[in-house]
Amino acid sequence: MTADFPPRTDPVPPVLEKDVLRKVARRLLPFIGLCYIVLYLDRLNIGVAALTMNAELGISATVFGFAAGVYFWSYTLFEVPSNLILTRLGARRWIARIMITWGLVTMATAAVQGTTSLIVMRVLLGFAEAGFSPGMLYFLTCWFPKRARGRGMAVIVAFIAISGLCSPISAELLSLDGVAGLSGWRWMFIVTGIPAVVLGLVCLRVLPDRPEDVTWLSAGERTWLRERLDAERAADGPEGSHSALRGLASVRTLVLSMVFITVTFALNGYGFWMPQILKTFQLSNTQVGWLGALPPLLAIAPVVLWTRHSDRTGERLWHFVVPCAVGAAGFLFAAVTLDRPVPAMVGFCVAAVGIYTALASFFLLPMSILHGTAAAAGLALINGLGNLGGYFGPQAVGLIKDATGGFGWAVAAFGIALLLGCAVATSLARDGRLRGRPRAPGETPGDRAADELDGTRTAFDGGRTRWAGRGARSLRTGETR
Repeated sequence: MTADFPPRTDPVPPVLEKDVLRKVARRLLPFIGLCYIVLYLDRLNIGVAALTMNAELGISATVFGFAAGVYFWSYTLFEVPSNLILTRLGARRWIARIMITWGLVTMATAAVQGTTSLIVMRVLLGFAEAGFSPGMLYFLTCWFPKRARGRGMAVIVAFIAISGLCSPISAELLSLDGVAGLSGWRWMFIVTGIPAVVLGLVCLRVLPDRPEDVTWLSAGERTWLRERLDAERAADGPEGSHSALRGLASVRTLVLSMVFITVTFALNGYGFWMPQILKTFQLSNTQVGWLGALPPLLAIAPVVLWTRHSDRTGERLWHFVVPCAVGAAGFLFAAVTLDRPVPAMVGFCVAAVGIYTALASFFLLPMSILHGTAAAAGLALINGLGNLGGYFGPQAVGLIKDATGGFGWAVAAFGIALLLGCAVATSLARDGRLRGRPRAPGETPGDRAADELDGTRTAFDGGRTRWAGRGARSLRTGETR
């Protein structure tokens, strides 16, 4: 519900930027993070279900890889339209719709009877979930200035890593086998679908669309935040704020889509197949669940520290490339040691630290380039096309497993894909918006080096002390501080 506030008639009191953003983060990020935990619970639970479902339904490795990954085709087809609808209806209503429908589809997956019905349900799940991730990323751009977005992404990816704890919970649900005449994996789909429906209903009450809609910020804080975000968009000029068509047609958008394909190829191939890879170590289902949770949990601290460093420096590109290369090294090490559980797990832990940190850093790239409707469309296209890697990754593992009888070459493929992503990403190295601290409203390139010495800025009175006119900016360029 949108609150009506009287127009501002007096000067907005100065507020500290960190105080406003701390309030915003405290109010919004825990709920967003919880939604992401449920998203990955319902997206990847098929990997745990496969421990018993594949044998019951007679599903081969190749067919399972196709069924797991086909979700991303429908997800991609509906991604851009879904995000454009979000910009019209608002995040609160549209994200609630997304969560409720994907929860219902997850629960309905318990009724599948064979390969065809499983594939149909995975396609429907893709349609239901489409728009959630880019919608949430677009939502972040409506609430957090550039220099705070890295921390926002860190929290989100940290929650995604925490979702690794859902693996042992899902594995434990398999023990319900036979209750009310249902297989354990069917109970797993029923139970794991319920949280999405509940959170979707909660979303309608707790997720505000804009700073103007909340009462937990003062009038001055609301005004400062809105004007700060507007000023950043204006400072970026027309390239970042054009129409949806500009966001879709941008060469950088297509390059970033290609990079994201390599990330999702490795991330989803790893996520969907990790339970079955660990099963080759002769572990129980419960042991598989707990051991599978270890690598993403170890990634939480590096994700937070690395993205904070990215925010402090404003550098985005190499903060993606470096952890992406680390992830590649981890997968390659795991591939050559896969016959030895302990060193293989070391490799998987290194890979998880790298790929989750790269994931947190990746979306800071388009969020630094695109704004407004262009951001909604561009983020949707990047997430949609990029997630095609989520189809090819699981499918490639299934094909390689059936062809070679093992997972070694498949795990190596994850590392090779990430190295390719590093190479493609470096083509953006000349974009100044991805290097160094982001430009503040009214700031010129000559101000940048001096402002690196500044600490956290004190927010000025609603942006009223922005540098006025080209003459003032020229004079300021020559200052020595």
